[in-house]
Parts: sequence; C-alpha cells; structure tokens
Amino acid sequence: MNYCSRENFWLLINTTDPLNQLQWLIQWLQYAEDHEEKVHIIGHHPPRSCLASFSWNFNKIVNRYENTIAGQFYGHTHFDEFVIFYDEIDRQRPVSMAYMAPSLTTSSYLNPGYRVYSLDGDYAGSSFWALDHRTVIMNLTATNLYNKTIFIDEYDARDAYQMENLFPNDWNNLIERLKNDLDGPLMGLAYQYYTKSYAHGNQCDHHCRRGLLCNFITARSDDIHACDAIPPFQS
Repeated sequence: MNYCSRENFWLLINTTDPLNQLQWLIQWLQYAEDHEEKVHIIGHHPPRSCLASFSWNFNKIVNRYENTIAGQFYGHTHFDEFVIFYDEIDRQRPVSMAYMAPSLTTSSYLNPGYRVYSLDGDYAGSSFWALDHRTVIMNLTATNLYNKTIFIDEYDARDAYQMENLFPNDWNNLIERLKNDLDGPLMGLAYQYYTKSYAHGNQCDHHCRRGLLCNFITARSDDIHACDAIPPFQS
C-alpha cells in the first residue's frame, strides 16, 4: 500500500494502478470467488490514505467482491480506528469492514498498544469474519511512575460497544448510536479508545468528535459527501 500513498510523488506519473497492484488484487479475488474461498486483505496504509484515483478504484473492487472479502486489516495511522465501506449505489448499506490496529510506537499523545483478533474458525461454511477484537495498551504514565512496563487490557469491542456481532451492519448500527450521542459518553469512549486511553472524551469537543465519526465512515479519500448524514458543526 506504500505505492498508493499521497507521499509517493511518482504517483503523479501513474495514480490509477501503480505496479498493477489493483489488477493483481482483482485476479486473486476472482480466483477466490470462483473457488468459493474467503479473503482477508492485509496492508499498511488504509485505502483512504491513498490518492483518490487508487482509493476510489479500490472501493469499487471491495464493492464487487463484498461476498468474498471477509475483513480488511491495516495499520499506519498509529490510532485505534475502524472504517466502514458502503455500497456505491445505496450509501446506507455497509458492505465491508476495515480495521486499523493501534501501534506499539507511541507517536504524539498516544499510549503504545496492540490488538488481538478473534476470527470465525476454519470449518466448512465459515464466514472468516472477525468475531471480536481485544486491545492491550501500555500505560505510559504508570510505566514512568513505577519504572516498570505496565500493560493493561483496555477493551473488547463487542463488550465495550454493546454489539451483538462485528459484521458491517453491527458497526453501522454503532455509527447510528454515535450520531445520536455525538456529545455524549459513548462518543467520548470512542475517542478515548482512539488514543489508546491517552486522552479522555472530554478532551474532544463537538468539532473533534464529528471529525472522528466522519473518519469511521470515510473509506475513500477526497470523498466530500461521505459525512453529509452526520449532524453539522456547531458554532
């Protein structure tokens, strides 16, 4: 995914499909579909970090192979995030999930952290979807205070967000709850986990919370209408 990054200035020569990566992806997804297999896509940059032409084409591929792609897993941002991919025609229908795992490196104003996924098992008819995920963080403040490494279980997704499953519809239902609680404790909790409990929800005002919620539903870069359904900024 480094080839599609905005920082890759060679993309000014070919932004559509550098190194024919998308064509390669289509070939293997088609192979998986033909053989009734499921696929996990694992990369570094999440697609919304790519230049628009690559990002939007990637989104089309995810839409086409929504029944084959069982999950997408990325990093790069250092934050604890997720992104919902939506149907290109029916923008209300979620089709795929992408998870951005937190990083062990701190970056700015973040605790180190890592995530463990629980996936549907290897058996006939398995969905291979993520059933849950658990995030573990190192509390930097406590570690420095006591001069020893202190890891703590931060949260389990289904328990923390009171979700039945982690299918796209479940995450979309969470988005609707967050819209209705934009200035409340649930959105504050989402921001706390976003920073790996370095900061608390009261440190993220309405503008900050709306921006974070917008990130959760923006799978394509430069998608100016992705967040139209979120309540507008307050003055």
